[in-house]
Amino acid sequence: MPETRTDFAAIFRGMPQPYLVLDAELLIVGASDVYLALTDRSLSDIVGRHILEAFPENPEDVGSVEQGPLEVSLRHVLATGRAHEMAVIQYDIPKPGGGFTQKFWTPVHSPVLGADGSVEYIIQNPMDVTESVIASREADARLRVAMHAANLASWEYEPETDIFRRGHLVDRMFGFAPGEGGPVAAPFYARLHEADLAKVRASVDAAMSSVDQTVIEISYRIVWPDRAVRHVISRGEVLRTSTGQVRLIGVLMDVTADRNREAELADAVALQAEFLEEKDRLLAELNHRVKNSLQLVVSTLRLQARRVTDDNCRETLSRAISRVRSIVSVHERLYRDSHALSVDMTEHLRGLYLDVVGSEGQDFTVSVDPIRLQPEAAVPVSVIVNELISRVVQNPDDKIVVSLRESGDGMLSLSVSGRQRPDDDEVLLDVGKRIVAAMAAQIGANFTETSTDGRYQAELAFRRDAS
Repeated sequence: MPETRTDFAAIFRGMPQPYLVLDAELLIVGASDVYLALTDRSLSDIVGRHILEAFPENPEDVGSVEQGPLEVSLRHVLATGRAHEMAVIQYDIPKPGGGFTQKFWTPVHSPVLGADGSVEYIIQNPMDVTESVIASREADARLRVAMHAANLASWEYEPETDIFRRGHLVDRMFGFAPGEGGPVAAPFYARLHEADLAKVRASVDAAMSSVDQTVIEISYRIVWPDRAVRHVISRGEVLRTSTGQVRLIGVLMDVTADRNREAELADAVALQAEFLEEKDRLLAELNHRVKNSLQLVVSTLRLQARRVTDDNCRETLSRAISRVRSIVSVHERLYRDSHALSVDMTEHLRGLYLDVVGSEGQDFTVSVDPIRLQPEAAVPVSVIVNELISRVVQNPDDKIVVSLRESGDGMLSLSVSGRQRPDDDEVLLDVGKRIVAAMAAQIGANFTETSTDGRYQAELAFRRDAS
């Protein structure tokens, strides 16, 4: 039988997937034709060169192109002899004529072991996910705006490799200049308060070892080089890849000001008999803390909503976010208002409408007498108005009217009217009705609603001093 010679190099180049082969020094030794086409390169451009030299960092986007995590992943494979699947990273590709093309990838690095068990080569299989990342940018932008408003910083942590990806606000919380901390978490662990370090590591270890754990939440202190101490709360989700690798993703909130205020509040309570004038300030601080806590709930719900693909589920989360926001707005106004015991309903209801509809929503009228309500009444009224506006909000050709009037004998009359939404989900509508009924009962209100020719009208009568 004639000897058959198999050209494995030709087979590799013809593979229908993008593959790059590196040696133990991270020098490029080969690539498939698909890889070369995907990166707009030829073998002569890259073979024999270090991967970070062949594909340099984009100087116009320093800090976004993630050479650090890429090298950490490759060296992790060299050290362990195990494959590693990276999360999405940005790594721009140089153009032959100059400049860079923005690209996002999910690289998988697989080792090729020699006879002695050491890693001789690494095969990189980078999947181009640029199109899907760009498509999700609008949702990401909305999330970043919400997180910025709540003073939240995002982070991702991979315990196995110590890769720590985060927003610039995380660096600032830890006392680093943007990017100064590097691609791994070790420098950040080094700045944890010595009394909190073991607690944080134990929480991470527990998340890695428990297959049932999906949420991680922990508070700890950060010590800056100048010995200043920052207090933070970190909350995240535990994700696992198809190979069982653990990745944590979440948000970080600086609560140093709240912790300082708590200390101030403790002193103020001890002196409250002597300093009665401190009452309004204490109530304002309390409302601020409640507002911050609820805002964290809102941001967490938004983070969850981003991951939901089912329209009904997304709408349910959206309604929940709107309801919590209606309560947040009450405590925010109590905190900012010089009158910490009551809410100016004129500005509050107008702001609540804009929170639900947005500044570019349909034509509307908010007509409110000069009325201030205590929080015990303002919160239920806000939740009710939020529900009623949601029933008519998606009709841009019809004006919505919200009014709150004094009707004599200490009674107030609230009304909301507009063209009724024809597409409201029955389950969501039923939940909304139950919420309105519960809130109305809480303030002893008489609630009525009518619908004539598609025009919806709701009336609520209650006492000014209801609670």
